[in-house]
Formats: sequence, structure tokens, C-alpha cells
Amino acid sequence: MNRKLTQQEISASLDSSGYPPILVPDEAARILRIKRSTLYRHVSEGRYSSAVKRGKPLRFWRDRLVQDFMR
Repeated sequence: MNRKLTQQEISASLDSSGYPPILVPDEAARILRIKRSTLYRHVSEGRYSSAVKRGKPLRFWRDRLVQDFMR
């Protein structure tokens, strides 16, 4: 019942969602269905390796974010 999702299953569901491959924090929080403040807390705790900071803005790789969330 708790089997891991395959990359194809994750990609298929995300492709139909209409989200771009690189997400801003609001989009990332919407995908995970959590508050933006919770997302920032998880990033500070090191839960998401998909968080990338280039200058000031924080960005997320969509596929990695979902995989990290599912772990």
C-alpha cells in the first residue's frame, strides 16, 4: 500500500498540472498543499534539496520538490 511512486508517475501527474519546471515559493506551496511559511521552515530545516537560491529569490525544481516531499 505504501509503495514508492515511479518517476513516470510523478512526471505524468505534474505535466498535466500546468506548473513550470522551476517554481516560485507560492507555486511550490500550492503543489504541496502547505502554507508558504511551512515551506520556508522546511527549507531552513534542510528537508528540500530542490531549493535553489540565486541572489535573493528562492526557487524550486518542481520534480525534485515532489520527490523530496514524498520521502
